[in-house]
Formats: sequence, C-alpha cells, structure tokens
Amino acid sequence: MREPSQICQQECRTCPSCNVFIHSCTFHLSNAIRIRKMLRHILREIGLETLLRSSWDIHLLCFQRFARMFAYGQTTIIFTAFFIALGINEEQVGLFMSYTLLGDVVMSLGMVLVADRIGRRKILATGSILMFISGITFTYASNFWILLTAAVFGVISPSGSEIGPFKTIEESTMAHLANLETRSELYAWYNLLGGIGLALGTASGGWIVQILQDNYGWSDIGSFRCIFVLYSIVAALKFLTSILLSSKVDRHVNTSQDDERGSDDMDSQEEDQLLSGQIDDETEDLITTVESDQQLGQSGEVSKSSSSSNFWKGMIPKLSTQSRRAVLPLLFLFSIDSFASGIASQSWLSYYFSERFGTKEGTLGMLFFVTNFISAGSSLLAAPLAKRLGLIKTIAFTHLPSSVFLSILGMPSAGYLAMTFLILRSCTQRMDYGPTQAFVSAIVLKEERTSVMGIVNLVNTLSQSVSPLLVGRLARQGMMPIGFLLAGGCKVVYDISLLAVFIGQQLHDN
Repeated sequence: MREPSQICQQECRTCPSCNVFIHSCTFHLSNAIRIRKMLRHILREIGLETLLRSSWDIHLLCFQRFARMFAYGQTTIIFTAFFIALGINEEQVGLFMSYTLLGDVVMSLGMVLVADRIGRRKILATGSILMFISGITFTYASNFWILLTAAVFGVISPSGSEIGPFKTIEESTMAHLANLETRSELYAWYNLLGGIGLALGTASGGWIVQILQDNYGWSDIGSFRCIFVLYSIVAALKFLTSILLSSKVDRHVNTSQDDERGSDDMDSQEEDQLLSGQIDDETEDLITTVESDQQLGQSGEVSKSSSSSNFWKGMIPKLSTQSRRAVLPLLFLFSIDSFASGIASQSWLSYYFSERFGTKEGTLGMLFFVTNFISAGSSLLAAPLAKRLGLIKTIAFTHLPSSVFLSILGMPSAGYLAMTFLILRSCTQRMDYGPTQAFVSAIVLKEERTSVMGIVNLVNTLSQSVSPLLVGRLARQGMMPIGFLLAGGCKVVYDISLLAVFIGQQLHDN
C-alpha cells in the first residue's frame, strides 16, 4: 500500500486504495478554491470587500446615513397629508417647504464652514440634537408658525431627500479617510444603505399609519404624529453614534492644533536664546517693540483682534484657480438638476398618487419601498461602470433614462401605468450618486473638499427651495403632470451638458 499524501493523511490511514482518495480530496479542494475566488471577485466588483476592510468610522458614517434616511422616509409619506389634515392648503404647504429649505441653507452653511475648525464630530452631534428637537415639536404642535420655526432652525426633511449638514460632512470625511481608487465604491455603499433606509422608512411609515387608522381607529393627525415620535427616537440614536466616532474624523483640526503647538515650541526656543544671550539685532528690535506694546497695554487687544480677523477669514472658502474653473459651471448644472428634483420629490409624488388615483398610505409605502430599494440596489452597479467608463460617462448615461421616464410620469390616466413608469425611473435614478460624489471630491484639492461639498449642497438646497412654490400652485390647479414634464426636460439638459462640459476633466487624489 502506498504512503498517503499530506492532503488526506489523517483520513486515509486505513484506505486500501489511497490514489483514488487523494484524487477525490484534491478535486473538492480545487472546487472550493474556485468558488472562493469567484465570490471574492464578486465582492470586489460590487465594492463590498472595500467596505468591509474600511475603518470603523466609515462604518459608523454609513450607519448614520441608513438611520437618517429611514427617518426621512417615514415622514415623507405623510408630510403633505399632515399639513392638509391641519387645514393648510397646498400653496401654503409649498411655501412651508420653501422656507424650510431656505432655513436649512443658512443653518447647514454655518455648520459646514466651521466643521473643520470646531470638529466634525461635534457638528454631527449638534445636528442630531436639532433633528430631535424638530421631531418633538412636530409631535405636539399644530400652529403653522411654530412648526415652521422648528423646521427652519431644526432638521426635518420636507421632501425625503437629504437636509442638514450631515451629508456634506460625511462625504468630506469619507473622502478624507479613503483614497481615490476606493472612494467611488464606498460612496456607492453609502448611498445604497441610505436608499435601503429610505425604502424601509417609506414602507414602515405607510403601513404604521394605515394600521393605526384602520385597526385601532386612530385619527389622521394622531397617526401622523406617531411617525414624528419615531423620528425623534432615530435622532437620539444618531446622536449616540456621532459621539462614538474616533478622533481621525477631526484630523484637520488636530493638524492645526499641532501647528499651534509647533509655533509654541519655537517661541520657547526664542526664550532659550534670550536667556543664553544669543540674540541678533532683528530679534532684539522685535523684543523691544513687544515690550513697549506691553507697557502700553495694547498687545492683548492687538493679538485678540488679529486672531478674530484670522478666524473669520478662515470661514470663507478659498479655492484655487483650477478648482474655481471646474466648480462654477458644475454648480450651475447642479442647480438645474436640483430644481427638477424638487418638483418630483417623494412628498409631492405621494400627494399626486393619493389625490389622482386614491392610493392609500400602505400602498404608497410599498410603492416607494420598491422604487427606493431598486434605486439603492442599482447604485452598486455604478462602481464597476465607473471603473470602465469613467465618472462623467457613468453619471450621464445612467441618469438620462430616469429623466425620460420622469417627463412622461404624468401622462397615464391609469394608476398602475403611472406606478410602472415610476418604478422604471427608479432603476437608474440614483446610479449617478456615487460617481457624482467621487467626481466632486476629485476635482478640488484635499483642503477644499469640505467647503466645496458644502457649497454644492447649498446650491442644491437653494435650487430645490424654489420648486415647492411652483408645485404647490400646480397641485392646487390639478396640473402636476406639467411639472413632471418640466422636471424631466431640465434633467435631460443637465445630463447632456454635464457630458459635454466635463469629459476629460483632471482629477486629484489625496
């Protein structure tokens, strides 16, 4: 009998025909290796391997995105219906949404500009507190102006889309923690988890409202307020995850503090030179001047005013000439796309299906669960496409079909056909999100990212703030299909212009 091999030595000590057994072992082992390689290839293609190997901070940021969009999804289903139940008409609802978005512009811009100086973790935690306050206010208040104050100075999404400083800071932090090669994949999963959260939020929110009304006899307003209670709970959870982020998130702040410590060390070296008598003429003149200022009691005031002036100058984002040339036309195109997105927000789409086709909240929740889930899943395909086509081609080619379906959304007179168009639109609706975020972070320098992403979200929010005024008037007159046609046309113009202007744009890595 032949000696057994090392592969199957323990199993075939008593085997009379070892050759056959060795062949069987190696056959199954080779199959297992092939399957493992295939799975690793799939995980690598969809970016899951990159996400799993990323840092704990990135995992927390992705979870925050999921939880936040879950809360936004629950409120967006009932947002317009909540105000209608309070006796507020469609035009006033549109005005409310516009004021809310304008208030968000001011609050978010201020937070984003000071994020790198105060600390990103502190800003994220502060935003969570404001989100909690808004949820509590909507739970108890009924007055239009009180609700508006809570929406303007707090954080609540009137359209189901991102609002507040969170997205800007999270995107900038992820770009800070990842290199250019993995950034698109991480953004794809960041958006995927946000889309899944939005889908689960819309489904759960719609069914919670319908079950409370049909099975337990709750009033419309009572069932709607229950959703805002859940919104506050999610805000509290988000606050806890914000304070769990590590100090690596605030590396820019630490770096500046290190610079200050370095300058203090140089000052101590100058003092040592003074004590040892090693002073040149220029240093001696400087010391004499400082001593005279101290005698007059002016040095503290000069130092205070100088540091205050430097602080406020630091709040104004300074871009290089090359970055400005790329950012300005991009902002103009983003404004067109955001204006169109504001017309077709999920809040107004919910209202449209409810008013025109009589769709109930539970059905609306499932409809938007399907569309958001498809949108989230399709965003994973953007990363491998971006590797092969490039960022700009991926953005334009995936976004264009959804723009066409949006433009014809209001044409069908049957509800099932309109729902079909909405689902078809969702297939490529968000495939451009990850590549767009990667593109914006790569056309500017590393130290400009937080400010530029803040400006991008500022422009997007300002553009969206105009849309509710138009949609509110169209909704009151029963002309929302015209709004869908206008929105789809604007998005087609955006896609074609983006491809024409930015093809071949130079990108920066860390």
